[in-house]
Order: sequence, then structure tokens, then C-alpha cells
Amino acid sequence: MLADPSPKEWRRSLPVLVTDAHTMGALAVIRSLGRAGYPVHACSPRPDALGLGSAYAQARVVCPANDAQLLSWVRDYVAGNHIRAIIPSEHVLTVLRPVFDEFAHLFPFSRSAATLYAGLSKFDLFQRLQSEPQLSCHLPPTLLIADTAVLPSLEELKELGMPVFIKSDTGYACSAAGAATYKAFSPEEALRLLRELRPQFKRLVVQGYVPGSGVGAFFLVWDGAVRAEFMHRRLHEVPHTGGTSSLRESWWHDEIRQDALKKLSAMQWQGVAMVEYRWHEPSGQFYLMEMNGRFWGSLHLALYAGVDFPRLLLDSFHGHAPDAIPEFPRGLRCRHTFPMEVQYVWSRLSDHSLPFFQRIAPMAEFLALSLDPRIYSDLFFPGDRRPYFSNLKKFLATFWRRGPRPQAAWDSVSTPKIGEAR
Repeated sequence: MLADPSPKEWRRSLPVLVTDAHTMGALAVIRSLGRAGYPVHACSPRPDALGLGSAYAQARVVCPANDAQLLSWVRDYVAGNHIRAIIPSEHVLTVLRPVFDEFAHLFPFSRSAATLYAGLSKFDLFQRLQSEPQLSCHLPPTLLIADTAVLPSLEELKELGMPVFIKSDTGYACSAAGAATYKAFSPEEALRLLRELRPQFKRLVVQGYVPGSGVGAFFLVWDGAVRAEFMHRRLHEVPHTGGTSSLRESWWHDEIRQDALKKLSAMQWQGVAMVEYRWHEPSGQFYLMEMNGRFWGSLHLALYAGVDFPRLLLDSFHGHAPDAIPEFPRGLRCRHTFPMEVQYVWSRLSDHSLPFFQRIAPMAEFLALSLDPRIYSDLFFPGDRRPYFSNLKKFLATFWRRGPRPQAAWDSVSTPKIGEAR
């Protein structure tokens, strides 16, 4: 009697296309799936994308940057290389939306276009959650602009509290504009920004400020069951007042977990999802910021903690869903050292509203973290060190020319910032 093939054996016949290999999330996906035995085809419009240099990519391809050409390219590449699954970025999903039915069988997510694209839209998410009282708890003050032809009044904006954050969706863009977040410190500034954004977007979300630090709840939901989960809290953000995570720690919070699952269930979600909150530790309050129905930039921490979301997702998609939800250690930390941690330090140094000691203390902390063997690195990954040294080389070259400016694009990895596309 023949023995059942090992997982790596059956995975070898299931090639997967991972798009936007220049993003940190895609790099983690490439490493996870390649390590598991899946033939990974990595693509990016950027020839210097870090994911294209990964040892875990079997094929490395520079794809067209033009959206019209990208659609034809994906169609031809999938057919020519017998691709059995696509791990798409939000951008690629947007490009393929007009022909979704042609590719739906390759996406390891819901086969419903309405469900999948609602999971990528801040407007659709908050519209759904505000529609039912049992779902509207733990939301920040939110104003939904369903038609940018009609903007809110200064009084309506003032009621949200200041500052406010204006959020856009790629799916409601009138042009090539991407999803972004814009910050305004007064109702007048917010209204000016809304008028500037009106020609670019059909719908917008405006949210008031809520206190706290960033935390995330991550899930793999398949066939109605939670197959894997993870949580972390952000220890450092860029800029330090709130933004992208540069240092994070595995963590747990029962109430946030339950709230996130309730909201995912209401969205009828299938696949992986990141549900992002602001958590105010002194009061215990927490507020939903957004849901990302795709792989996230901080995914490496989950991999180090043993929660291998990309592998578990693709295994589930191919009929090998895990029976048990993996446990994970709390207090595990991981950081994106260059450039993100340097940007974090610089953002504190250059913030003259902070006391002097609070401005300089992060420099000593940076050194201590660099010498701590317990701290993991997003880029210095086992069996795949080349992206780390490639990125470090580029960072040093750019640092020499520009200096430590927080907004400098120092690497090939996409890092969202306030006012820029996510």
C-alpha cells in the first residue's frame, strides 16, 4: 500500500503567483510558501523589489507597471505557467475587478466579489458596521461621505473632534489615485482637504481622533471556522505619534478578539484578515480603525511566532485545512530596523514638543534593541539573508545622500505613511 505523499510533495505541483513583491507583506508570503514547498512565482513592476531577491522565490519576474498591460500579463502568465493560486495585492485585485469571475477560482478568498471587495474598502466596512446597533460598538467618531458632490458642514466636522483623519479607498477612486489617509487639525483644514479630494474620489470616510496605541487581531477564517489567529501591539510607530509599525510585540486581548470576530462574521469573511484597533490601556477602551482583507506588512512577527498564515491559507484553499488553531508565545518582538526604526528615532528627535530626555532616549533604546538577541528582524530571515543586506546597502547609500528624514523612501519595501497611498 502506497504511503500518502508528504505535504511538500503535493505542494510542489501547485504553483502560486505572489504579486507586488516589493511590499513587506508579499516578501513574508514568498518566504512562507517557498519554505513550505510551494513553487512561488514572485512578480513586481520594480526590478529591485526585495521579494525578487528572495531565495524562496522559484521564479522572479518584472511585470508591467501599466494597469492595462498588467491585466493581459496576468492572464498570459497564469496560463503559461499553470498557476494554481494567486496571492494578490489590493492594487492587483482592483485591476482584475472588471474580470473577477475569470480569476475568482485562483483567489484563496471568498468567491463573492461583493464580499471580497468590501473587505478592502474602509467606506463599505464602516457603512456595514454602522447599519446595525450590535456592530456599531467600538467605532471611532465617523462621518461617511457617500457622495463627494455633497460635503459635510464645518459644524458636522467639528463634532468629530480634532484632529480628524480623512480616508480614501482605491475602489472609489475616480482616477489612478490610491487609498490614503490625510490628517487635518481643524474643521477648516478638513473641509479644504475634502474639496481637494472631491475630484479624485466618489466616497470618503472622515474619522475623529481616539487615544491609544495600535494593536492588531489577525485571523484565517475558512469554511466558517477560525483556523489560525494572532495578535500584536505596536511598540514603535513611524512617525511616533501614530503610523506604520516599526517594532511590535505578540500580545493578547480577549475583548478585542471577540469584537473583531463578530465584525468579520458580519462581513461573511473567508480568508486572512487583519483587524486594526487603537487601544487605550488606562481606560481599557478600544476602537476599530480598519480591516485589511489581505496580507499585512507586519506578517513576519506571526511567522516567527509559529503562526504561518500564508501556508495555512493555501493549504486550506487546496483542501488541507488545519484541524487545530496554533498557539503562539506572548511577548515576542520583531522590528524593521532599516529604515523604519531609524525613522522612528528621528521622528522623536525632531519633535520639539517632547521633553529633551524623551527625544534622545530612543537612541539608547535603538542600540540596546540592536544588541538584544531575542529581537527578531523582518528582513534578517532564516535561510534568506540577501534581502536584509540588499536593503541595508540601499539604506546606507540613501542615508549618505539625504540624511535621516522620516519621509524618505529608503528601501524597496512599500511602507504607507499619512497622506500617501497604503
